[in-house]
Amino acid sequence: MKALTILDDKETLEHISQAFQMCLPQCSLVSTNLGEKGIELAGSESPDIVILDLNLPDVSGFDVLKQIRCCSQVPLIVLSFRRDEADTVRALELGADEYIVKPFGQLEFMAHVRALLRKSSIKEGSLS
Repeated sequence: MKALTILDDKETLEHISQAFQMCLPQCSLVSTNLGEKGIELAGSESPDIVILDLNLPDVSGFDVLKQIRCCSQVPLIVLSFRRDEADTVRALELGADEYIVKPFGQLEFMAHVRALLRKSSIKEGSLS
């Protein structure tokens, strides 16, 4: 299993890395802090889940979300300090599966990850 993180915040990346090590140690993390590189990795790495920050140094996380959704239905969680309802609604309407406001608890975060992975595997199983 593989997770792609597109995060500008090193502290959040460390927090997520620890959570994956504790709860899903078999998962490998592929990480970038750049949106353009994240779009590229979403295509080339075929991740099972994407964790995306809205505040990136090169492009808006909303634009990254749109680009990923153009070619993939991979489960996607947006993480953000932005608490404004308009940002949450926009991300969800653009195709995010979850919107989690920072700071967040590792166990709750991983529960969201596992729930999305379960839904994804059910959908894939029903297609075959």
